[in-house]
Amino acid sequence: MRHRVPQILHPPAARRVVLLVLDGLRADLVGDPRFPHLAALLDDSAFTLDALTVLPSVTAVAMTSLLSGLAPVDHRVDSDRFRVPAPRVPLRPISRVILDAGMPAAGVMRQVPWMMRPIASNIVGALGLTKTRYAGANAHALLAAALPVIRTQPTGLILLHWPDCDDIGHRTGWMSAAYLAAVARMDQALGVLRGELERSRSDTTLIVLSDHGGGGRVATHHDSAHPYDCTIPILISGAGVRRTQLPTGLSLLDVPPTVLWALGLDAPAEYAGTALTEAFDTSRSKDDTILVPAGADERSEQASVQHSFAAA
Repeated sequence: MRHRVPQILHPPAARRVVLLVLDGLRADLVGDPRFPHLAALLDDSAFTLDALTVLPSVTAVAMTSLLSGLAPVDHRVDSDRFRVPAPRVPLRPISRVILDAGMPAAGVMRQVPWMMRPIASNIVGALGLTKTRYAGANAHALLAAALPVIRTQPTGLILLHWPDCDDIGHRTGWMSAAYLAAVARMDQALGVLRGELERSRSDTTLIVLSDHGGGGRVATHHDSAHPYDCTIPILISGAGVRRTQLPTGLSLLDVPPTVLWALGLDAPAEYAGTALTEAFDTSRSKDDTILVPAGADERSEQASVQHSFAAA
């Protein structure tokens, strides 16, 4: 078999990136003392609380952009119905770039009905997440399912998606008492996750963001250009990160190239955003540059782990 020439990469900030999406979390709640773990993360991060999501500001569009690096006009998912993208430009999702560099990429998502599993698998497969587990419907259950992955996969990407705020927001309204209670539960799970990652702080970069806000034009929805709907937080902490407030004018589209940059990889030319290098200490020596084989065998991804479910 023909061997590919290794890619010469810039020094990575981390061996692993944990990318956490807090679905439907309003940016104006980050730093609120009622949610101490979010507030502590804010104090420990390179952050912005006024980034913008993509339009339309719905989960299917935002998550497709987050995983593919493409703007909606390029990936062509344009509604809140999840489907396999039919892009007008080459599709090279962040997970595929990471896998091609010989590192694993895994995801832990909410449970979907068995009848929908084949469709869900096709969608996440097209977006490069070949190792995905579906477990639970809230932050605590999803974190419990993710812990075995976190403890056994020391490199690459781990994607977590917690739907609590979005679920309750659609039922009772953003900023309702029930919504704020959902934020509090998610905040508690975030504290557990950060405690778990503390032991690998020098090797792991944690990137936390929401895919959209909510309660802008309609109390129980988020599909508009209203600031409450399309303003999102982005918080980056852990390996290689310096605490700072990031500049204004940032976007969800800047997160995919940032994930790759943290791992020492360059983003494909089709990506719409720019890596947030301002978040990182870039004073490392050029001697730290590493060689990573391009297109390494996917079988070298991650050790298999058993499903673990714990009570929320």
